[in-house]
Amino acid sequence: MLGANAYLVKGREGFVLVDTGRSGAVGRVRKALEELGAGIVDVDLIVVTHVHQDHVGSLARIKKETSAEVLVHETEANLLRNGSCGFPRGTMTFSRALSGLAKRFMDSSFEAVEPDLVVGESFDLDKFGVDGEVIHTPGHTEGSVVLMIGGETCIAGDTFFNIFPGSVYPPFADDEERLIESWRNIKEYGCSEYYPGHGGQFDRDKFEQNLKKYN
Repeated sequence: MLGANAYLVKGREGFVLVDTGRSGAVGRVRKALEELGAGIVDVDLIVVTHVHQDHVGSLARIKKETSAEVLVHETEANLLRNGSCGFPRGTMTFSRALSGLAKRFMDSSFEAVEPDLVVGESFDLDKFGVDGEVIHTPGHTEGSVVLMIGGETCIAGDTFFNIFPGSVYPPFADDEERLIESWRNIKEYGCSEYYPGHGGQFDRDKFEQNLKKYN
């Protein structure tokens, strides 16, 4: 999705779309749905894992083309309404330098969107035909959320990055202590597969090996 992952979750009737990529990525959503024998109008809910430009850039357009509701955590609802977000802190030497440059020179604006569902610590997805829930996992940002699907699958946004060998630790996070607390909370769900906002799927063993480094 032009730099960040987005995911489709099949409900009993329609789909839940998790994040929307950068501006200009709508065609990729259409193509993915067509391959599943569906159309963009079959998206019933769009979950925003966090309000960063690379995850919400196509949100306004997709919302306009569907009747989908937009869900965001309460601490980031106004960022979505205002169409602007900051850039997170770096957690590594290179990413600290990159974060500093981005804060000075990067345009973090996007087309504003009025959310339909502003949630707190959790939200049950049964209304949208999905056996799962959205849970609050602060760390990467204050309002980061992940989806727990069927007790097996975690769709994690930028709470994990799987772009470096052996590591799923994000190179950017506003609060690293709370990030690890969120990791511990995620572990309690016992999922076997994890889908990050950047990089490919990984398994529980890789997650637990990473978590051990911070316990």
